[in-house]
Amino acid sequence: MYKVLVVDDEPFMLEGWEAMVDWEAYGYELCGTSTNGEDALDLIRACDPDLVVTDIRMPVVDGLQLIRTMKEELGHTAITVIVSGYSEFGYAQQALRYQVEHYLLKPLVTDEIHNLLRELAGPLEERRIAEASAIKDQAAAIAAAIVDLIHAREPHAVNAAARLLGANERTRCRLMMVESIGNLDGNGEAETGGIPLQDQLRTFAEYCFDGSGQAWLFAETPGRTGLLVCDDDLDDKRLEARLRETGIRLGWPTPKLALYCSGSTYGPAGVRDLYRQTMELRSRASITNQAGIYAYRERETAREWRLDDLLTYVGALLQAIESNDRACIVRTVNELVLCFDRIGAEEHWLNTTIQHIRGELLRRYAESEDSSGDAAEWLRQLLRSDSANHVCTGDSLKRVCVQAADRLLVKEVPTQTSGTPISKAVDYLKLHFREKIRLQELADRFHLSAAYFGQQFKRETGYSFHDYILHLRIEEARKLLRRTDMLVSDIAAALGYQDSDYFSDKFKAVTGELPSSYKNKRQGGA
Repeated sequence: MYKVLVVDDEPFMLEGWEAMVDWEAYGYELCGTSTNGEDALDLIRACDPDLVVTDIRMPVVDGLQLIRTMKEELGHTAITVIVSGYSEFGYAQQALRYQVEHYLLKPLVTDEIHNLLRELAGPLEERRIAEASAIKDQAAAIAAAIVDLIHAREPHAVNAAARLLGANERTRCRLMMVESIGNLDGNGEAETGGIPLQDQLRTFAEYCFDGSGQAWLFAETPGRTGLLVCDDDLDDKRLEARLRETGIRLGWPTPKLALYCSGSTYGPAGVRDLYRQTMELRSRASITNQAGIYAYRERETAREWRLDDLLTYVGALLQAIESNDRACIVRTVNELVLCFDRIGAEEHWLNTTIQHIRGELLRRYAESEDSSGDAAEWLRQLLRSDSANHVCTGDSLKRVCVQAADRLLVKEVPTQTSGTPISKAVDYLKLHFREKIRLQELADRFHLSAAYFGQQFKRETGYSFHDYILHLRIEEARKLLRRTDMLVSDIAAALGYQDSDYFSDKFKAVTGELPSSYKNKRQGGA
């Protein structure tokens, strides 16, 4: 249906337009009538007509003034028809100047009006198609400009986005990103229950912002869509509450979608920082692989980073793998994930921990001498999971660890120490060697005298109690020096040494070189 607005200062003429014309039969609807030009301008703004029919002679604002204002000031492109009881040449000239499509003379004849409606249907449809195409082209241009903006801060990207968005340094901006969680098929298309991500995000934003501000959709990558919102009237605290309310109202999050909402900034130049905020949220949420709504908050003062606690979890996880204890693997990974969340771990710490675990799994694979095809495939998968594009989650870490436990399961070789208090003490030390442990405490733990415990420990392990702990710590230090960028002082603290110089002396006593030299040789390719 094409919408029509009729303007005439004579009420009986308006009654004639309503009664004489079969609008619906020709694909039209009468969306409004007006007896003066000023009211007609308000109706044009309100109902956005496709066709405006107006009398020429009206008080205050006549028909030609109405058309000029509509086109030049409102920028409206409706097709126009003027009606008059006069066939004066001057009116015709002005009508041509304002690109009026038709000129009807009174008295009106129904058949003539119907013929005109039939004739105008073609141009109206062409206009509608052209406007839709222009809107689509503009939306595509804006989307491309926003993608450029979030990935580059160059002046040309900022200026192009500002021009297309009609934004300046006083424009308040906010960014929302939504993606499918772990559900990308081989073609890179997200599984979202058959509803496109852009449609889902558009619906969410309409409810959340409730007409406040302007919003532009864009697709950043397959499976991830964004929405740039400008000049909304919500502060960060109110927005977070509104996000939760909207989520409940719409049944969000769906089981497969995560939404990341940034803070706010002023001006297009700050949009890249908003994108960084959403990716920080994504990074912290990725380890749990949980759907949900995540709102950005400025980081509070970071909690104390307890690297020794973290390494304890890693040690327990590796021991669970070696013993093929699946329940313990699942439990320990869950605890590790909670540890990251509790301390607000940054992404590079997460990556360092995961790389350390993978390195240990690779070493154990090499020691197992398993050359089967299945083991080789698992090794390839483990190496692939270290790629730059891979996002490690708690679930994926569990799968890799369980597979590792299956691969590394070998026959247990009975030893003289199996099941003895000393063997149990050794197992305990492998998990807790980073802590301050006294021989007396461990002897009491296994109900032995300190003297007897010390003698038996050296007899069964070949090391004194303190030398055994030292070797465990130095071996762990070697791993951290090879596989991480940690400072020597941080490694010393993580292994229970308050004095890094003392730690360096002990390291050299065991390995023959200082930690810094060892690190440079291994990481520098020497």
